[in-house]
Amino acid sequence: MISCQGVHKYFKHMLIIQDKMGMQLCNRLFLFGHFIANSIEHEYVLVNPTFDEYCKYFPAIDSNMFRDRQIYFSLKVDLPIAIFSICAKIISKIFASSQFHEFIQSSPTEEYNLNDPIFIDKVTNKIIIANGWLYRDNDNFKKHGDIIRTLFAPDEKVSEKINMLFSDTQNMQDLVIGVHLRKGDYKVWQDGKYYFGNDVYIDKMEQLQNYFSSIGKKVLFLLCSNESIEEKEFSHHNIKLAIGGMMEDLYSLAKCDLLIGAPSTYSGWASFYGKVPLLFITDRSQIIKIEDFSTAI
Repeated sequence: MISCQGVHKYFKHMLIIQDKMGMQLCNRLFLFGHFIANSIEHEYVLVNPTFDEYCKYFPAIDSNMFRDRQIYFSLKVDLPIAIFSICAKIISKIFASSQFHEFIQSSPTEEYNLNDPIFIDKVTNKIIIANGWLYRDNDNFKKHGDIIRTLFAPDEKVSEKINMLFSDTQNMQDLVIGVHLRKGDYKVWQDGKYYFGNDVYIDKMEQLQNYFSSIGKKVLFLLCSNESIEEKEFSHHNIKLAIGGMMEDLYSLAKCDLLIGAPSTYSGWASFYGKVPLLFITDRSQIIKIEDFSTAI
């Protein structure tokens, strides 16, 4: 019979992501990416059964090409993630921690620092079950950024479509500025604080157009949105509509020279993946300054 100590010997140094926090792709990419960076740096086993429906979009992930890193998508038991999450929630209420395990929960508004020595001590000595999505390790996310980019590269079909999109506009501009018109769900998110009409996006585009024209640069604006785009409203600018499609638009933005849009992990991931300077539009009257652009991590 294997003792508790024996079980602990084989299963410590492990973190399991408990639930699907943030149902949309880029929330989950940032969550997974920060845990990957932290697990690589501190050499613990990472299990993420919550990424199941998105694996198919990333060849390296879908084929489990983590090399010698201990990163997995399954608990090696035939248990749907929804059932696992429910069971974990019940267990966390009655048996939240022991010398062998601990459930942790991130705040919905404040980042949980994965590089905190207290957390590192826990994850290297216990099984940790993590719930919430604001887990971050900015230092190691940046340090291991190229590994993360390799893991989350799109497939060849998506890449070919994007290359064709950009080849069609070759020699027509000096730089491409991606404009993410985030609408749809933003009508209600945070009481519509970041839901902007086309007039706001056009104003920011005009500011950028005026700046780059003043230094002799031709600009093309690549527009993408989660709603249909009223192309005529943008006719005074040199524009091109994105391909459409979650992956195509995301990685097209990642190939631009600059990005603007309402605060969103979608444009944030594009900025990180493509190392593209990004500026979030946070106010209708915002003045665009080139020095305010930065790459997301």
